[in-house]
Amino acid sequence: MSGARPGNGGVQRTQQQPLPPLSDATIQRMLAVQEQKIAVELKQAEVSLREIEHNQRLADKSIEAQAADRKDERAVEKAMHLHRLVFVGIVVLVIVGFILAALLMNKDALVLDIVKVLLGFAGGWGASIAWASRRRILPGDQGD
Repeated sequence: MSGARPGNGGVQRTQQQPLPPLSDATIQRMLAVQEQKIAVELKQAEVSLREIEHNQRLADKSIEAQAADRKDERAVEKAMHLHRLVFVGIVVLVIVGFILAALLMNKDALVLDIVKVLLGFAGGWGASIAWASRRRILPGDQGD
């Protein structure tokens, strides 16, 4: 190994030959290729920008649709809540009217029985709410 230098692992080094000078035609071709490459990158950037704008418009429309849907949903819930309150109010008025009529007719025993039934109903309703609340607090309790 005559051209090997010690310390470089026995690899021979060849001297680099200088590159030949570039002709004007070669430089012009290189510039044309570079221009084409820049034009392609510009087109890709434009396409990417249009895609981003399109996705933004879709996202905005989706958010608007969700907002409108939730607005409608809240309106329906409000109407249902109002109907429930009106129904409960009418039921309470009917029961109070019935109790007042029974008291005016001296039917104290009937009023007492109605009050017992109403208290039993309220107690059962309260117990069911407490049971449901307990089930929400202790979801791991699968017994009962």
